[in-house]
Amino acid sequence: MKPEGLDRLTEKQRECLRLVYAHKETKEIARQLGLSPDGVNQRIKTAMNTLGVSRRRDAAQMLAEAEGLGTYPPLVYRSRDIASASEPAMLGPSTEGGRQSGFSGEAMREDQAAFWVAPQSREPALPLPIGRMRPDDIGLVGRLAWIAAITIGVALAFGALIAGVEGLTRLIWG
Repeated sequence: MKPEGLDRLTEKQRECLRLVYAHKETKEIARQLGLSPDGVNQRIKTAMNTLGVSRRRDAAQMLAEAEGLGTYPPLVYRSRDIASASEPAMLGPSTEGGRQSGFSGEAMREDQAAFWVAPQSREPALPLPIGRMRPDDIGLVGRLAWIAAITIGVALAFGALIAGVEGLTRLIWG
């Protein structure tokens, strides 16, 4: 039995929903069909309203079931933000005589080793990425100090500008 509204879908809406069913993103669908991304989104939204669903994947699933394509296909490529199911390999401490600075000697996972960061020196933090410091390394007090310093600097510069304009005005008119 066909769900209500499928017979009211246009062929262009069906094409968009088939590509959504194939895990295509809006930009990919637009490129493939020669449309703008806004045009693709509009067709999908209209199809969703026609079918009475709130998610584009639900609309694509309804069309696929009506056309006999079966269940939603699995992802061919895993998303980058989905963690691996297997436990990563463990790295033990170095057996060589030398010791890495900052490494305490216990085992660490391989994925942790890729992000191991050497301890940083306690230099004054700047709001610009200078040296090894990043803007995110500044604490709350440091950020407030920089805001106050910049505000005072802007006020002094504005005062100097006003004084310069006033001096020029007196020189010209006076």
